[in-house]
Amino acid sequence: MIRDPVVNLDNLVLSLSDAVDLVHPCAVDHQQRVAYVALRLMQAMGCSPPEQADLMYAAALHDIGVLSVEEKIETMQVETDDWSHHVGFGADLLQLLDIFAPASELVRLHHQPWGEEEAWQGVGENARIASNAIHLADMVDRLARRGAEILGQGKAICDAVLKMSGVEFAPALVKCFLGLAREESFWLDFASPRIYSVLTRLVVWPRSVLAMEKLEQIGQIFSRIVDFRSAFTATHSIGVATTAEELARRMCFGERECRLMRVAGHLHDLGKVAVPNSILEKPAKLDPEEFDVIRGHTYYTYHILTTIGGFDEISMWAAYHHERLNGQGYPFHLTGDDLPLGSRIMCVADVFTAVTENRPYRQGTSRENTEPILHNFVKSDSLDGRIVRLLIDDYEEIDRVRAAAQEAFAAEYERRFPRVIPR
Repeated sequence: MIRDPVVNLDNLVLSLSDAVDLVHPCAVDHQQRVAYVALRLMQAMGCSPPEQADLMYAAALHDIGVLSVEEKIETMQVETDDWSHHVGFGADLLQLLDIFAPASELVRLHHQPWGEEEAWQGVGENARIASNAIHLADMVDRLARRGAEILGQGKAICDAVLKMSGVEFAPALVKCFLGLAREESFWLDFASPRIYSVLTRLVVWPRSVLAMEKLEQIGQIFSRIVDFRSAFTATHSIGVATTAEELARRMCFGERECRLMRVAGHLHDLGKVAVPNSILEKPAKLDPEEFDVIRGHTYYTYHILTTIGGFDEISMWAAYHHERLNGQGYPFHLTGDDLPLGSRIMCVADVFTAVTENRPYRQGTSRENTEPILHNFVKSDSLDGRIVRLLIDDYEEIDRVRAAAQEAFAAEYERRFPRVIPR
């Protein structure tokens, strides 16, 4: 029997923060560096432990609404001033998980200038100061030059922040920052390649059992981060998650295992945050170098999920979806004996969804054309024949459920990003 995962909340939040910052090298550790500065500021301001937790969630995930490589590069520029889209989308994503509700408000406000009093109407003082701390911390990291010695940059960063006191940032926060900036250790921690470890030492986090509903909410949040980057993939993960759950149920998995399979389906492409949109959206065949980039995404999925801890089944089921029974898959080249049944189900669900779903450049295949594709995978000893036979035996129902789930996600995508998704 599979039990509820027991995880450290810091591992969960920081691992997912890592995932978002894989989008581009310019953003590596950005959210965690922001979280470090914001936490140090609010600790100096006397922030309570529960408020520190909400601040950590918000700061470490403040850019989850940034979906493309191009947008990530833009947000890392100091002169950028158009934040509305990614701030609103990121806040809405966090709102999907109830424990992130206070953090959601901080994300929504974290680019609001301190001096614009009218814009703060109805916002509590604690939320205002905490969100502004994230704003200041975000500016500090964008001012810092990557690859340059950090101690030599402190004065210039302090001067820039001081000029924005009372306009962008609360004077009290600026005063705290200037005090912290006198410590070499502050800057060395900020620029440390081990910022993950630095953060985990700042706050004591309880071990928590994540109820199934919360796991499912987390899966829904991060499937949107991956899939909503492009109209080409906008509904893929929900299709895989739905199909995998349906197949698991037909393979006599228990109800809890079926729901975990759905979560794994939502997370299976998490590593694609490291793949540029130019590759994701290419309507033609990928060249060898582009395919090499794609082959890395399952590796990143595996390592993001395994660093969380407590996600053992989900990690294997999600990350092995491009492995094949004959050892010709990637990235680990596992063979049949090494592939758990859940991973085999995910492999079939991914192939089935990929060929049957509509994409902007093509219509999904009909049953007449899908069955030969699946049978060829079985003949080459790539996919498990038992699972494919179950899918074929109940093809119409599984395909109907998959299509309905993807249709609902397509409607949500269209509301947020008014583009055309083929029906």
